[in-house]
Amino acid sequence: MNSDYHPPLALTILSGIFLILGAICFLIVTVDIIWRRGWRSMMGIMVPVYPINAAYMMPVTLYVYFKYGRAAKPMSKAQAYADDSKTGHCSSKQAPTDQDSASPPPCHAPSTKEKDEQLDLPDHPPACHSDLEKATPDDSDAHCHHHDASRPMIITLLVGVSHCGAGCILGDLVGEWLVYGTGAKINGHSIWAELLIDYAFALLFGIAFQYFSIAPMSGEYGPKTVWRAAKADILSLTSFEVGAFGWMIIYQVGIFNYQLSMDTWTYWWMMQIGMALGFATAIPMNYFLITRGIKEPCC
Repeated sequence: MNSDYHPPLALTILSGIFLILGAICFLIVTVDIIWRRGWRSMMGIMVPVYPINAAYMMPVTLYVYFKYGRAAKPMSKAQAYADDSKTGHCSSKQAPTDQDSASPPPCHAPSTKEKDEQLDLPDHPPACHSDLEKATPDDSDAHCHHHDASRPMIITLLVGVSHCGAGCILGDLVGEWLVYGTGAKINGHSIWAELLIDYAFALLFGIAFQYFSIAPMSGEYGPKTVWRAAKADILSLTSFEVGAFGWMIIYQVGIFNYQLSMDTWTYWWMMQIGMALGFATAIPMNYFLITRGIKEPCC
């Protein structure tokens, strides 16, 4: 790449605007997860996946997260006590009162009819996140499958693609800076080295993300699940990189004639566009993998 080349000022400003918007979306999701203590009720792997994808998919990820993936607000002790009282569960803790001598209301023993209503799960599904905060990991996994069946297929696909998307963006970040720092080139140009190294790191990150998506839902940890994650992610990630790498070749070779340096705002805006295109090209493959049962739909 020609380090003497500088993109036009207008293009640099436009690049900066989109990159800053991506950073804002990343921070919005991150702060919301931290404020709501999302790691208590969300599938663990989705805690980093949502913010990472928000950095390049911006409004799409914000919609999916706030509509379908957002954790519930942490309940105060008084709210938790009131919730237990309504459902007839006895609590060993007293609700906070202004008078130390005050005693908690007696526990309400549910009637036979109430018990039947509580056990009638198909007709009375639990609330998405509030119940998850009090559930065990196994309960959360069962709920994830129930929730997947009730949401639109397009949302399931967007969440499924987000796993390989997060792996790709991390792999590209590591690979790009590694090539830039070492000056690695193939056939006199760094882009060909970038494609190989980016793909290798994206595959490692992608399989890791997929593993920690499959393992909690299946309850199986070990080589068997690693193989399942690899089978699902190699196809999904490769379809993602078709769009991302295709755009990299277009802008590096066709538009900028190998001159755009990695230390410019425009370079990373081009990468942001490439990630969004890769997300789009991965949707058909994820539809195939999920409908065939090769890839697990995620919360």
